Amino acid sequence: MKTAHALLILFTLTTAALFAQGPPQSSGLDISGSWYDAVFQEANARTAAGMLVEYPGMPINDPGRIYALTWDPSRLTLRQQQCSAYTPEFLLYGGGNFRFWEERDPHTQRLIAIRMWGQITEGDRTIWMDGRPHPPAWAQHTWMGFSTGKYDGNILTVYTTHLKRAWIRRNGLVQSDQTTVVEHYIRHGDRITFTFIVTDPVYLAEPLIRTTELIRSSRDPDSWLYACDDGEQIVGRADDQVPHYLFGQYPYLREYSERFKVPLLAALGGPETMYPEFVDKLKDPAAAEAAAQRKLVPTPGPPHISKAVREEPNDGEIHVWPVQGNIYMLLGDGGNIAVQKGDQGAFVVDTGNGRLSEKVIAEIQKLVGDKPIQFIFNTSFRSEHTGGNVKLHAAGADPSLPGSFFAGTNRDVGIGATIIAHQNVQNRMSAPTGQVAPTPSEGWPTDTFLQGRRRKYYNDEGIEAFWEPAAVTDGDSFVHFRRSDVIVTGDIFTTTQYPVIDIKNGGSLQGEIDALNHILDRTIYKHEEEGGTLIIPGHGRVCDEFEVSEYRDMLVIIRDRVQAMINKGATVEQVKAAQLTYDYADRFGATTGPWTTDMFVEAAYTSLKQGRLRK
Repeated sequence: MKTAHALLILFTLTTAALFAQGPPQSSGLDISGSWYDAVFQEANARTAAGMLVEYPGMPINDPGRIYALTWDPSRLTLRQQQCSAYTPEFLLYGGGNFRFWEERDPHTQRLIAIRMWGQITEGDRTIWMDGRPHPPAWAQHTWMGFSTGKYDGNILTVYTTHLKRAWIRRNGLVQSDQTTVVEHYIRHGDRITFTFIVTDPVYLAEPLIRTTELIRSSRDPDSWLYACDDGEQIVGRADDQVPHYLFGQYPYLREYSERFKVPLLAALGGPETMYPEFVDKLKDPAAAEAAAQRKLVPTPGPPHISKAVREEPNDGEIHVWPVQGNIYMLLGDGGNIAVQKGDQGAFVVDTGNGRLSEKVIAEIQKLVGDKPIQFIFNTSFRSEHTGGNVKLHAAGADPSLPGSFFAGTNRDVGIGATIIAHQNVQNRMSAPTGQVAPTPSEGWPTDTFLQGRRRKYYNDEGIEAFWEPAAVTDGDSFVHFRRSDVIVTGDIFTTTQYPVIDIKNGGSLQGEIDALNHILDRTIYKHEEEGGTLIIPGHGRVCDEFEVSEYRDMLVIIRDRVQAMINKGATVEQVKAAQLTYDYADRFGATTGPWTTDMFVEAAYTSLKQGRLRK
């Protein structure tokens, strides 16, 4: 094992040094042409194969194992799962045909990129060879990710980031959206030795390394298309029903181990099963079975210590990221800010926490020039989304005439930007007569609505805002820019933490799930569960519907676990100790800070105890 670790460290350092060099030089290595998989390290257990609970030799950690032991194969019948694609390393490892070709500068013939097309799931990939950097953490994740390549003699090495959450095997073995991959291509005539190394801080205890052989096709394959459209595979199933199993209730636990006479401890995988000395742990069958039983459920106790995931800048600057159409995301001042630019001016969704409002205003002015900030929409009353209201309101202008017929309901028409929100946002930001309001009146919404949706047509685009009565709070809305096809969710959806369910201010776990499903009712993907409608979350990176559905699935699974314990009479302390978020804690949890895992679990428990059930 020590030798393997030493080789892995040397391998990693060599790869890091390679990518620290300047732009790549020309190489005689050319992998252009059509290829197919021929020889596999695990011929009967590739990406889409493998029996349930067949994990030997897989370096999964405990959360990765628990995730797999609660996974129901029927989850693949959900709309957002039916057309999910492969990540590039498993596309190349999973069978089918592949084509590679080069893109070169037409004048200098310098290599710009290597392109790849994979038959299964129509994987369309670009490997940039011109030395460009990887995007920031808040850029969108895709199935193919963002790849850069370099030559080292006759070896092409590729480094990939920004991958979606995907399957290592579709038997429940999962890799997170924090995964990075290193690939090596070595050509030997009409063969390519392909090796990949998957590193995942969330679900793998050690890197996963696999090798296969690609053989050059003697003819161009006839079929390259593998298109997919989702459909109703189980009619009548509610949108908030996600197939899964509770801890310790997996019905397929021993199918693989009993069929192939493999001890359960070995079948459950883990890094120790990769090394020969693991056999010694199987010599005592009773001890091996006892050790296996300890791996089937989380050990009760304090919350699992999570690994921080940062997808937001924290450098005191405002970062502008183009999303789609004429919509931009501004990051750096607390919650995400969305800006629609156009000939009429700026329509701004949320204003951050207000610490960097001058810089926010400056960046908006760069986008719209001499046009005003005319409208501000607040998705919530929470301070990280409304803290900049006062300064952005003062910096803006609404050219509507104060004396117009409808201006009588809006006391500051023509004075600064008009702030729009649901009435409950204004209620929470203001205060009853005789009491001190928590926020200055200059930052209150004055153009409010009471139910359903609020709609406008601005900058030649339809804009709809939908109220969610009991999600994070009782005043949450999400905003859909229809022509750009971008949805701004506020804190209904984030990529950085569990939702901050504010029970005192009307929030509920079930209302949060309902709101996510309402968002999914408005989305459409472009190809293979990717692209199409893009999502600006309250915190974190740009997404599409797949990430929203994953977040919804997680909350449904946690809801069902909490509800099952409530049904058995468990107290809130017992529910916390059961670590019901164990397989998600490394990705979304926190043990310190303003919103911890314990706080989220308590809010879920209280919400369900109060009877906030599905609609």
